[in-house]
Amino acid sequence: MNDKSEFGIGIDLGGTKILGTLVDITGNIFGKVKFGIGDTNDSNSVIKKIVNIVENFKSTQKVSSIGIGSAGFVDYKRGIVLSSPNIKFLNEFPLAEEIKKLINIETFIDNDVKMGAFAELYVGEGRNVNDFVFITFGTGIGGAIVINKKIVRGFDNLAGEIGHLTLVENGYLCGCGKRGHFETLSSGPAIRRYFLEQVSFGRKTKVLESVNGDLSLIDVPLISEFAENGDELSIESLNYAMHYIALVVSYVIDLLNPEKIILGGGLLEGLEPVYQNLLDEINEYALDIPLKSVDIVKSSLGENAISIGAGIFGLMKKNITGDLW
Repeated sequence: MNDKSEFGIGIDLGGTKILGTLVDITGNIFGKVKFGIGDTNDSNSVIKKIVNIVENFKSTQKVSSIGIGSAGFVDYKRGIVLSSPNIKFLNEFPLAEEIKKLINIETFIDNDVKMGAFAELYVGEGRNVNDFVFITFGTGIGGAIVINKKIVRGFDNLAGEIGHLTLVENGYLCGCGKRGHFETLSSGPAIRRYFLEQVSFGRKTKVLESVNGDLSLIDVPLISEFAENGDELSIESLNYAMHYIALVVSYVIDLLNPEKIILGGGLLEGLEPVYQNLLDEINEYALDIPLKSVDIVKSSLGENAISIGAGIFGLMKKNITGDLW
C-alpha cells in the first residue's frame, strides 16, 4: 500500500531535456533537477544524466521506485522504447532494465505524454472529469486520451499519437521518417525553421538585430518575446504553428467529444502571444455542439506534468501486478 512517506523519482526524457522530480504518491514535489539532453545519439551520456538525477535524490530521501516518461513509442510491459523520432539511440532499447541495473531500484517506463495525462488525471486538470485529451507541445507533439478515467492505449500503446497526423501531403520530413506530420508544423523546431526560412528570403525582423545576426541564438522564447512586442515576422511564425494546432484540436473535439482538452508542454508559454488567436480559430473550425461542451485549459502542472506522472506511476506500479488501466 502506498503512503505519503514513500518517495518516487519521475523522469521526463524529452528531445531536448531531461527533467527529474522527487515526488510522493499525491504528486507533491520534494526536489527537481533539469539537464539538457545533449547528443541524442550518445546513449552513455543520456543514461549517465538520468543516473545523476537519481543519485542526487537518493542522497536526500529513501527512494522506492523510478518512473520514466520517454518520448517515442514505448512497450511499457517489457520496459523497452521501440523507437523515438527525437532521441535517436532509443531503438528497441531496454531503458527500464538499463536504469535498474545501474541503480538497483525498481524502474518502470511509459510514453511521456501518457505519463503527463496520468498526472493530470490524479493531481491536475483532469481530476474532476471522466473524459479528456492531453496534448503537449515541445520538441515534438504528443497526445493522450482518457475515457472514463482510464488512459486509452490502443493495441500497440500508440493511441493518441496526434503529432504524427499527416496535415500536408509531401510536406517537411518528420523525425519518424514520414512527411507532412503535425509535429513538422507546430513544434518548437518547426517554429524556428519557419522563422529562419523567412529570414533567408530577406524578411526584416528586429530579432536579427538583437542577436547581431547570429542565427544560432534564435529560439522560440526569443521569437515569442519579440512577438509580444509587435515584431511582424515573430507573430507570423507563431501564427503559422497556431493555425495547425487549431485544426488538430478541432479534429479532436469533433472526433472524441471530450469534456476537457488540456494543453501542456514547454512550448505552450512561447505560444502565449497568439493564444487567443488559437481559441478563435478552434471556434471557427469545430462543430458547435461539442465545442460548447468542451473546456480547453492549460495544464496547471506546467513543465512538471510528465515527471510528476512518471513518479506517481512508478510508486503505484511497484505494488501492483498488471496494468493500472
